[in-house]
Amino acid sequence: MWAMEEGESTLSLAQEGSSLGNTPPESLMTKASESLPRKASSAESQLPELEPNFGEWEGGVLMTWSASAWVTRAQVSEAQMTKEERLLEMRNMNEKDNKVFAPRPVWSSKFQYILALMSYMLMPSRIWRFVSLWLHKGGCSFLIVYILMFFFIGVPLLFLEMAVGHRAQRGSMDLWKILSPWFGGVGYSVFMVCFVTNTYTNLYNSWILFYMSHIFYFSVPWQHCPLQSNASSFDPECERATSYAYFWYQQTLKASDRIEDGGPPASNLAIHLFLAWCFICVFMINGIKSFEKVLYVLVPLPYFMISCFLFRTLSMEGTEYGLKHLLILKVASIYDLTMWLQAGVQVVLDMGVGLGPIVYLSSYIPGSNNCLKDTFLMAVIKLLTLLFTSPLIFSILGLWATITTHRCCKKNREKLIMLIAQGVLPPEVQPPDLHKNPTSTYNSWLNSLLPPLRRAVLSKVPECNIQEQFLKIKESPRFVFLVFTEFISIVPASAFWTVLFFLLLLSLGLCTVVAFMLGIITPLQDTFSFFRRQPRVLTVGASVVMFLCSLFFIQASGIYHYWLLTEYWIALPILSIVICENLAVAWAYRAKRFLKDMTALLSHPICPICCWLWCYVSPVALLTLLVAVIVQLITKPLTYIAWDSNTSKEMVRHYPMWALALIAGLYVFIIIPIPAYFAYRLNLGMPIRPPVCPKMSCRSAQTLSEKGASKDTVQTYKTKSLSA
Repeated sequence: MWAMEEGESTLSLAQEGSSLGNTPPESLMTKASESLPRKASSAESQLPELEPNFGEWEGGVLMTWSASAWVTRAQVSEAQMTKEERLLEMRNMNEKDNKVFAPRPVWSSKFQYILALMSYMLMPSRIWRFVSLWLHKGGCSFLIVYILMFFFIGVPLLFLEMAVGHRAQRGSMDLWKILSPWFGGVGYSVFMVCFVTNTYTNLYNSWILFYMSHIFYFSVPWQHCPLQSNASSFDPECERATSYAYFWYQQTLKASDRIEDGGPPASNLAIHLFLAWCFICVFMINGIKSFEKVLYVLVPLPYFMISCFLFRTLSMEGTEYGLKHLLILKVASIYDLTMWLQAGVQVVLDMGVGLGPIVYLSSYIPGSNNCLKDTFLMAVIKLLTLLFTSPLIFSILGLWATITTHRCCKKNREKLIMLIAQGVLPPEVQPPDLHKNPTSTYNSWLNSLLPPLRRAVLSKVPECNIQEQFLKIKESPRFVFLVFTEFISIVPASAFWTVLFFLLLLSLGLCTVVAFMLGIITPLQDTFSFFRRQPRVLTVGASVVMFLCSLFFIQASGIYHYWLLTEYWIALPILSIVICENLAVAWAYRAKRFLKDMTALLSHPICPICCWLWCYVSPVALLTLLVAVIVQLITKPLTYIAWDSNTSKEMVRHYPMWALALIAGLYVFIIIPIPAYFAYRLNLGMPIRPPVCPKMSCRSAQTLSEKGASKDTVQTYKTKSLSA
């Protein structure tokens, strides 16, 4: 719901609007205009108290919404108009083209709002990165540091964004101008980083759809090596590969050997990418109302499927090997500054702040909602979800390492038998049968050989060590995607588990992209009147633009640009934006003043520790993280893993220098609106803080929250929340 939060005329109109809950939208403007003559003297006396930037629109029109009506800026100038002129203008607006905009929608219930936040915050790539850091950065030591950073940095930042969206009740790009004239460029940077991120996020869903199109084969293609073109034998390059799934994955992407090598987009992936964007368009065609309907399926479904996978894997071989890594505690890692920095960056990325969807999702909630409780609820859900999915991932990684080691032992046995037959190795190194427990049998035999014979064997075949195989696990989400794909292809009833696995990934991926689309559509609708009148045109148009931009990432070298953005670039703009948001609330608008507004809105006091965290802890921590990320990008080489088609092996390659320039250029492009707007306001001599206005006091905020919305709408919302 929209509200100006200043002026007696707006509040009085909202009071009248509360009795018009069932009035057709076409008559709302006319009824509002009939009340304006009675409010002329009141508006004239209250007009100077309005804040100059509160409610400012790019197009020159201010649209204010209570739960009953949209009102134009004509109200602001009513003191200078005669009674006849006011009535004539308002009626002409009604009759001109019937452009009375629909009220800003709200969530039908509190439960749907929580589901929407969960759908955005449960990003699958972030969950995997958390598990990878847990494994490689100290085990339980990383978990301890992560939880500390989570509650001292992540939760306050999450509350800040939820409170801003709840307080302002809008999602326009100039939202941050309200908090401080100097930070007006933050909204534009948030919009752009959300746009860029969304261009490649849906790519992951296209991979899932492509794999799902093959799961009904009698034998899934990534379970074995593909046939050669003459269909007489398996591809020898795949036979040399350590992972059939990875080889099939590279063939699917048609990825080049290096980032410098280009090529056309992969047509097979383009079809599935288009289908993925069609899903997003359908989910968003009616705004949050259509999104609400799919939330009941897309959000609970992953938890059910994760539980099924967990119970299925606990009884399989190798599970205990993966689970024991959950209990490893490396005390020395506590003193590792790098681990603290990586934990801090991971917390900021996990909370999803800085990209816009949290602010926009919170702006659709009525003023009676307690966003402080919602913040802690979402924080607990996020943390419990990470702790719930980690055992599953560790157990499957243990299974994968066991299976891969078994396969290594069997390949070594076959190769040794061939070398013995050729006379390269003596008959004394004849390997045993490996039908039962291949790894244990093979390693026991190898260790029993005389040192000269053992060295001769290891000179021809690699050593099969499950510990080394387990530690090969990488941070890239691509790796866990391939591990799961290869794992479920060999378990009993693999077709069922394959369907379940891809539905799990698809539900999480689609939820994330829909939330990003809200971060694009909502500010455009709140800023431009045409998009409010034509929401479906905006949704279809945005989906088409996103699809065309996504085609860049399915070309031959597109996958390497995808990893460049997700692994090296994304942290830079997010940290910078969150720093500016923090400063805008804590120092420009002032944290005490903001908390006083929220106290009036929530009707109960807020713990003053939030003020201390916003003013001192969060800015210092965020600035430290940003500097650390920049230093790391400058001092350490940027690498990526490519598939060498000549050797059928993974190769670690260095990004060229122009890749670093690309990161820097895109970062500057995203952030430039912030200093540009800052300089513009500074040149105009605008104060850094908006003026303190009596109508922005705590009391008026409380009055607005209670009277600015239709009583019927708020009561309906509360009733649905309780029933949910």
